Amino acid sequence: MIIFQTSYSLPGGDQPLTHSRIAHSLNWLSGGTISASSTAAGYFDTAPNNSLTYERWKPSALAATWEYDHGSASNCDYCVIAAHNMGMNGNTLQIQYWNGSSWTGVIPSTAITSDEPIMAIFGLQNRQRWRIQVSNGTAPEIGFIKFGRALQMDRPMYAGHSPLSLARQTMLRANYSETGEFLGRTKQRVMLATEFAWQHLSRTFIYGAWRTFQRATESEPFVIAWRPDNYPDVGFCQLDAVPIPQTMGVRDLFTVSMQVRALAYD
Repeated sequence: MIIFQTSYSLPGGDQPLTHSRIAHSLNWLSGGTISASSTAAGYFDTAPNNSLTYERWKPSALAATWEYDHGSASNCDYCVIAAHNMGMNGNTLQIQYWNGSSWTGVIPSTAITSDEPIMAIFGLQNRQRWRIQVSNGTAPEIGFIKFGRALQMDRPMYAGHSPLSLARQTMLRANYSETGEFLGRTKQRVMLATEFAWQHLSRTFIYGAWRTFQRATESEPFVIAWRPDNYPDVGFCQLDAVPIPQTMGVRDLFTVSMQVRALAYD
């Protein structure tokens, strides 16, 4: 799910929204302090600040807020949320920053209709304190929340890509009688899996932003929106191997691809 700032206008110098946006551990904000309006017993207010999605924050009452204070102002143009059940619980989400005297909404209040990962995209803000506000429905569980400045891919991708929402990998175990009658089956595991591939990437991009992304994938998952202009697919992904670019032999350009596994959300 992708949510844009009201009347969002692409900032000058940004890549078009046909280009992927990636939130990773070396461009999201870290090292700050966490606070929440309330936390239910058995849950942790700090849980969404790491990538261990089996740990969750759950408020004990709604409306509820979860705040990240970076300690100093820093640039930010995204908020990503994953490992949540706000869609199932019928919640409304608002993302806000502290303007020095009050909390200001950076996206419209949005009814969440799915448990898929969320990427909110907005104009660049230089702020110290950020928070999400959850209202309506019943108290959700949320396992991952990050703010930062997104990696914008140097080139778009389109042909040959299977969007993550259509790329379910389900492991089933069926039971049959001696004569082949169907006796039911068990769903053992579900994940999402696909390939992202880009061509004609510039040398400057590969030796700069992409090299940083490579380092980030060695230790943490990442969040990707492959084509935010009109495809809402957002994935909370991880890799089994670092993606390695190759020269194309054309004008000093590069190609790179990566096979990802992503968190299934239903």
